[in-house]
Amino acid sequence: MLPVQRLNALSASLDLGESGGHAQVLNWNYASHLPDNLPHRHTFFEICTIGTYGEGEFFVEKGSHPIRRGDTFFARPGVIHQIVNTAAPHMELFWVSFSLEGSGDLARAFAKSDVLVAQDERIGAIWTGLATAATSTTAGSSEVVRSLSCALLQAILGAGSDLPASATLPSPDFHAHQARLAVRFVHDNLARPLSLNEIAAHVHVSSRQLTRLFAQFTGTSPAAYIERARMDRAEALLLKSSLSLKAIAHEVGYADAAHFSRVFSKRSGNPPGDFRRRGGPIVERPSGSNIQRLGDLV
Repeated sequence: MLPVQRLNALSASLDLGESGGHAQVLNWNYASHLPDNLPHRHTFFEICTIGTYGEGEFFVEKGSHPIRRGDTFFARPGVIHQIVNTAAPHMELFWVSFSLEGSGDLARAFAKSDVLVAQDERIGAIWTGLATAATSTTAGSSEVVRSLSCALLQAILGAGSDLPASATLPSPDFHAHQARLAVRFVHDNLARPLSLNEIAAHVHVSSRQLTRLFAQFTGTSPAAYIERARMDRAEALLLKSSLSLKAIAHEVGYADAAHFSRVFSKRSGNPPGDFRRRGGPIVERPSGSNIQRLGDLV
């Protein structure tokens, strides 16, 4: 079992070294028996590892991929995916949601990779160690948890970057690749204004084509996607940092705290200060801040 409350109370920002950059952890989670879920997508990376039991199918893009004990599988920003059990008992699952900041070699390779499933014993071992360390109350346990958290994300980046292409994995689709590059550019530049023309130029398409790509592969417009990504980042900073509202507003690309507060209040249902004091929203939202509209990746 993973003590998620303690892990989620720790600082969200993890330094993954020069090649890995920084990770902004949005959520640690665990299910002893994960139920089947519906097709959905996120504005962040969500990486899952099956624990000591369970097997199933990982549906992503246009394919289905078997997953079993010890496998790690990768849900990338903007890509529709679904997890379905195929055996009893339902799978034990550990997962972490995060965004990446920085341009180190490993971070770039991971962001561009099309790896869907990997078998890496290091990841399972670190998850086990992290679960044990997070239950400890001895002196220095928080430092151990932080070190193991960094080691886990570094192992995830490695496993999700260097797996050789296989006939069982789908060939990269050019438009899907363009969409992923655009989404990655958005997440790397949330702290400053982003224009449609700038994102389009980054992926070498017209503004009209970029709008089509976002509609097809994220189910929403570029502007709506950017706002949702900013709010995801802001929620993590409110809950897991001591930054002022003004500093958080700047971190997520708003010039002043008043504008940020208005947008945040509209999206979450309560002002950012109340959100921080309550430890989350007043009204329970669907888990993961997903963009649920299904596109052509199904």
